[in-house]
Order: sequence, then C-alpha cells, then structure tokens
Amino acid sequence: MTTDYRLREPLVFVAIAAVSVGVFLPALFGTPRLNESFWIDWVWLDQFARELAHGNLYPRWLPLSHHGLGSPVFYYYPPLCFYLGSLFEFAGLSTYAAIVATFIAASMLSGVGVYLWSKGQSRTPLAGALVYVIAPYHVFDFYFRGALAEAAGMAAIPFVMLGLRKIREGRASGILVTAVAYAALICSHLPLALLASVFLVGPYAAWRAYRAPRTLPATAAGLAIGLALACIYLVPALGLERYRDASALWGTRMLEPSHWTFWNASFRTGIYLVILGIGVALTIPAAALMLRNRSRWAAYAIACILLGIGLVPFVWTAPILRSVQFPFRIMPLAEFGLATAFAQAAWTPRKLAEAIAPLLVATAYVMIARVPPYPVTITALNRLHPDVPENLPPGERPYGWPSIWALQVAEAHSRMEFSDGVTTEPVFYFPAWSVQCGGAPAVTFAAPRTQLLSYRGRDCVRTLGITTSEKVGGALSFFGLLALIATGAIGLRRREPS
Repeated sequence: MTTDYRLREPLVFVAIAAVSVGVFLPALFGTPRLNESFWIDWVWLDQFARELAHGNLYPRWLPLSHHGLGSPVFYYYPPLCFYLGSLFEFAGLSTYAAIVATFIAASMLSGVGVYLWSKGQSRTPLAGALVYVIAPYHVFDFYFRGALAEAAGMAAIPFVMLGLRKIREGRASGILVTAVAYAALICSHLPLALLASVFLVGPYAAWRAYRAPRTLPATAAGLAIGLALACIYLVPALGLERYRDASALWGTRMLEPSHWTFWNASFRTGIYLVILGIGVALTIPAAALMLRNRSRWAAYAIACILLGIGLVPFVWTAPILRSVQFPFRIMPLAEFGLATAFAQAAWTPRKLAEAIAPLLVATAYVMIARVPPYPVTITALNRLHPDVPENLPPGERPYGWPSIWALQVAEAHSRMEFSDGVTTEPVFYFPAWSVQCGGAPAVTFAAPRTQLLSYRGRDCVRTLGITTSEKVGGALSFFGLLALIATGAIGLRRREPS
C-alpha cells in the first residue's frame, strides 16, 4: 500500500518538534542546570561563540579557561554542536538557553533522521521517530549528564544509516548523505562515533555488501569521504594527544569502562542504577517486538543493552573500546534499534500505548528525578571560566574537576614574569604557540612547576600558529571536500529511481 507522504509530512515534522520541545523545555524554567557536563558546556560555548564572533572560524584555543591561562579544548574535542549552539547565541539567547536550544535541535534532528531512515521501508515511521525522541537514555543524557556533544552524535546516527540505505537502493545521493552524516558523527562525539562504527555502521555495511556486492564500492567511498571530511578535527586530536594530560582520562578508575559492569557491586549505586533502569525499560518493548514480530532490530537493541549495562565486561577490555570510558554510551544504538523495530511494526493506538508505557515511565522518572546541583554559579563561571584537567599540559598535579590547581596557578601568576633571561607568560604551554623575539623565532617550553609558556628573551610577540597536525588534517579534509563535490556532480547526471 502506498502513502502520500507529501500530505502528512508537515504534520509529522510538527509532531517531532513538539515532542522534542516538550521533553526539554522544562529545563528553561527555574535554576539553570550546572550538574555534570552542563557547566563545561557553558564554559566552552561561551568562549567558542565569542571567538566565532571575533572572526575565528575554527576556535581551537579557549583563552578564558582556567581564569585566563587558556586551554586547547578544541584541538581535542569535536566542535560541531558548539557551532550550532553559537548560532543560538548569535540569535540573542543566553549561553545557558543556547545550550538547551541545542539539545532541542539535536532531538528534533534525531526524530527526523529516524523518520527518513524508516520511511518507505516501515509501516509506522512516525512511531519510530517519536520513540527515538522520548527514549529514556536520550533524556538521561540531558537531565543527568548535560552531554551536549553526545546528543548531537545521536542525531547524526540515523542519517548515516539513511545514507547507507540510499546506497543499497542505488540512489545517487547515497554517497553524499553517508559522507556528510559520518563526518558529522565524528565531529560531534568521537566515543559514540567509535561505538557506532564498530557495532552498527560497520556490521550493517558489511552485511549489505555481502547481500549485494555491487554496493561495496559506494559504501566504502561514502565512509572514506566522511572520514576525510572529519580529518580537520580528527588528525590534530590524535596527533597532538601527547601534549595534554591524558592520564586524567585513562588513569581514573571511575572513567575506566571495565569498572562500569553489572558484576562490580561497588558500581551498582547512583547513576549505574538509573542506567540499569533505563536498560530494563528498553528491554521490555524490545523483547516483546522480538518475540511477536521476530524483529532483528529488536534483538540488536537487546544485545546493545546487555553491553551497555556491562553484562559482558570483557568486551570493554579491548584496547580500542577502552577509550569510550562508559559502556552505557552504547545505549543510543540500542534506542536506534528499538526505534527501527517500532517503525517496522503495525500498531493500533492501544497496542502502541502499551508498548511505549515502559519508556514513558523511565523517561518521566529521569525528568523529575532530583540531581544533586554542582556547587558553582553562572556568575562564577563567567568570572573564572574553570575547566577540566585532561587538557592541561602533562605533569604531576592534584586531580580536580574542575582543575583547582590551574585556578591556583592563575591566581599566583597573573602577570608576565622575567627571570634569568627567561620570560614566563600567564598562559599554559602548547606547541601551537609561536614566539618572535626581535624578528627571530624563540624556542618555547613549559615552565617546570607551573607548565606556563616560557622562552628565552624579552619583549617578544606571542601568536597562535598552525601546527603540522592541523595542516595535514586541513589538507585531507580539503581533498575530502573535493571528492564530495565531484561525487555530487556525477550524481546530478544520474536520474534517481522513483
């Protein structure tokens, strides 16, 4: 049976937008949420938008972090959601309101992506889209974690799958959609991009290539172009890793995925119990769909849930997967699988209400649960711009979140210092800094105790240069863009099948 989607699609998009706004809008009322990553989102978006407004098209160094000592945040952190958040700031919203608006926009895109992915191959694509929007981990990512970048990554996943589906169908736009969406996923949240590549995109592409070998070249081209487009971010993030204190990430027990496991009794408290509850809420309808409809996507969702709650801990000891930090970051893939299973099923209103009831209960709990407030105010954030410790120069120091040590260094070294022919500036060392003394380049290094930028000379000029990693990444992305344009030009000459 065919359906005239042109008549109802405007209403579909209105429904997705209305549900997205309804889920996140309550956060705009009352005290701003600064728990978990919300305060980090504020510190980073505030500076990112300022730098953009000053004409810096790719702000990598945040100059106000750590009370003015700066931080190389976006040499390492994907920037895409902060570009979107900056647009809301430029529209006149406050930084906090722009953060909430970015979450809402990501939620809308998530729903639209699942709808477009499901449309034409499913009975009820709108049901799948709305399930993805209201799914409890989506809401948990906001209310409990403030995980802005992860929310953007969740919005990109359905579009990657949509591109792969278009390739399978022989559509000329398949490579373009796959490439742009895959680049967006990588430039949104790298751990989620890794999980999606290993557990969803890679297996799906391989299975489709096995079923239809003719699709393999186009699939490989789409993913390769997407990877190339993301290299402007990815190459510096990997190439400059040794210049930051990564031990703060990989050496902290709470950030090791092997400890977030069902078998570790010390972790069966707090947030882990919420994750466990989310897993149960997702499993109930997934199990019903798997048994009733023999849904492979529902079975896939259950497999991801079991991995997400740490029921199979040895998986997270693999070297490439240790970097994801939290096994529950695979839950968006479970929700995508469940949303796809919902879209493929036929529903009466009563059966649909019964099926989504566990999701609604879990989502409602996440929305109303009391989350301990972080002991900071927006006034303090605006004055100090505290930041995380993992982007500090390598060195032994007390661990703190935010880095109290860095704020203490800023208080004690607020001015340029000169001693024994060495100038030490009130800014943290990073290899991107270039110093010219009397027209000649000076060798820069980190002061032993403070890790501040130091060099021999006086009255010199300091600028932020472009590292080799940035040049390589930019070149690869440029060639990726050329490949994308060439692919689009070729596609225009082809007539897509109806």
